[in-house]
Formats: sequence, C-alpha cells, structure tokens
Amino acid sequence: MPKVSILICSYNAGRYISSTIRSCLDQTFTDFELLILDNASTDETREYIREFNDPRIKLFEREKNIGPYAGLNYLLERAKGKYIAIQDHDDIWHPEKLSKQVDFMDTNNEYVGCACTMVMYYEADRKYFEYFLGDRTDYALHPSIVYRNRANLRYDANIPYMTDAYFLKQTLCAGQKRIHNLCDPLALHIIKGAHGNYSYRWFQLNMANIRRIIEVHGYSFYSLVVLWFEIQRKILYPVLNKIRAFTLIARIERLPFHILGYRIHSADAEVKNPMIQKLFSYLLIR
Repeated sequence: MPKVSILICSYNAGRYISSTIRSCLDQTFTDFELLILDNASTDETREYIREFNDPRIKLFEREKNIGPYAGLNYLLERAKGKYIAIQDHDDIWHPEKLSKQVDFMDTNNEYVGCACTMVMYYEADRKYFEYFLGDRTDYALHPSIVYRNRANLRYDANIPYMTDAYFLKQTLCAGQKRIHNLCDPLALHIIKGAHGNYSYRWFQLNMANIRRIIEVHGYSFYSLVVLWFEIQRKILYPVLNKIRAFTLIARIERLPFHILGYRIHSADAEVKNPMIQKLFSYLLIR
C-alpha cells in the first residue's frame, strides 16, 4: 500500500497539467500513488497526462463532468494511502513538500493535517506573496494540505460553494485547530491572468451563501475579505474581464493582503529564497 495518495481532479488543464504532474513525480518522498480524474476535458489534458510513463499514476476518465468535489470523492473512494494529499491541476509543489509533511504527521498524532506556506502567484502582472496562516489552524489552502485518510471521509458535493473550507473546518477538524502549517513555502498557487480564478460561478449574492461565509470563517476579517472578493467578482470583474484589465483585477485581489501587511514581490526581480526559486522553475515547463 502506498503511504500517500495524491488526488488531482483535472478539467481543461492542458496548459498547466504537465508541470503540475512533474512537480508531484519529483518529490523526494516516493512512496505515493497519483490518482488523476479527468473530468470530461475538451482540450488536450488527457494526452499530456498519458505522456508520463510512471506506474504510480492512475488515470480515470469521465465522459460527463461531475464537478470538482464529486470528483475528489470519486478519487477518495479509490485512494489506498494512509495520508491524502490534495493537488490542484495547475499548481506546483516543491520536491520536499511531501517529505516534510509526512515526517510531521508521523510524529504528531494529535494533528489531522499538515499544510504549508503557499506562494500566491498572479499571472497577470507576475507578482507574488507568501501566504502563511499560522502555526495551528482549522483551515488551510486546499492544495497545501496533507491529511489522514479515514473511512467515509467525503466532501459535501451538494454544497458547491466553499466546499473545501467547510470540509477542512467541519468534517476534518470538527471545529478544533488540528492542522499544523509549516512555515516553508512548499507550494505555489496560480491565479490565472485571463480571469480563470476570478469567475467563481458557484457564488451568488444571497443570504444562504453569506451565512456559509460566516459559518466557515465566523465574524472575522476573513469573512469580510471573502465577501469583498465575491462582490467584486460578480459586479466589477465582468466589466474588467471584458476590457481585459487583468492586471487591475490582480491588484484588487491582493488589496486585503496588502492591508494585512503581506509583502508583494515581483517575479521578474531576483528571487532570493531558493525554495521559491525551485517552485518558479517548474513554470518553465509550460
């Protein structure tokens, strides 16, 4: 049995999927299986996946898109690992990510998950910052998490909005702070330049979804940030997308983080952190 099951639910990720898979296969920790569900892609995603000749990869193909979280449930039902590692179809991992997280999980049984600092990279203007949520939390950015696999652990695919956050806080942590975040920047999340991450079609401005934000994040600054994002995505972003003002969208997205004191860096300048340098090196595959 593999110790870790990496789960990727892909859809029309042809431009990104090769570097994502390569960053998984390059892990210094090698005892894993890589389960990929292609969710009825209409581009060349499947062809790129098939180019990798590695027995750890298992490709499942759907002719009808079942959505990202039903897709993750499909993979969870087939995952054999002691630990589950979630990876998005367009994000990047540092080669030491799984090794550091598995080491932590093996020696800290009181935690249900281990995440890490995430490098948030904006394609539109090539800016990035390091997003660290604190040492001990009940929430993490989804592609950064490794958590303990257990029977009947499933996402609520019937609630498409904030499903991953609800899963981590309620299902996995049961309201307690049981996720440890490593301070090392071991993963890179891409916010696509051409509005790909900005049009959250699951969100509607109604009381049910506003209650979901408060249910997940409480009455906090994070709730205000999420609500800010969603209002902009529904009202302002369609106009900015139409005139292709993607760099302005990126600035708006980063504004709350700038207020909180996160330092925004240019990827075109010298990147001094060798871990971040390594993450950016995978972008050259694209």
